[in-house]
Amino acid sequence: MRALAISLVLLFAAPAAAQTSAPVVEGAWVMSPAPGATEASAYFSVRNAAGDRLLSVACECAARADLHDMRVVNGVMEMRPLRYGLAADANGAIALSPNGAHIMLLGLARRLATGGHVRLRLTFRDAGVVEAEADIHPPGTHRH
Repeated sequence: MRALAISLVLLFAAPAAAQTSAPVVEGAWVMSPAPGATEASAYFSVRNAAGDRLLSVACECAARADLHDMRVVNGVMEMRPLRYGLAADANGAIALSPNGAHIMLLGLARRLATGGHVRLRLTFRDAGVVEAEADIHPPGTHRH
């Protein structure tokens, strides 16, 4: 009877533990803006966020950081804010890239020099705040 009870505890505890693991941010980078520019774009991927939603991002390097989506419609680039955040896909992944969802860092507080780093604070609906370091890459870089 005791073995059965332990087995049941382990059976139900394993999925609960998996669901409470924090999202993992990978490959975070910021495209260095042109001289004099006051905004830049940030990109990264997230795994282990099943059922969660990225609500916002903040960075000490900018007055504001907004989630945006970029698309080309009839040959015209359109950018729109993602006011309700970005949900993880069925595999628990979120991907931000130059040709899709991304972060706009607005009102840069300092020059973002290639080779440097900035700290991003990502806020998830369920997981809360997750921090990540983003490398600064030169303009025209398109990492995926």
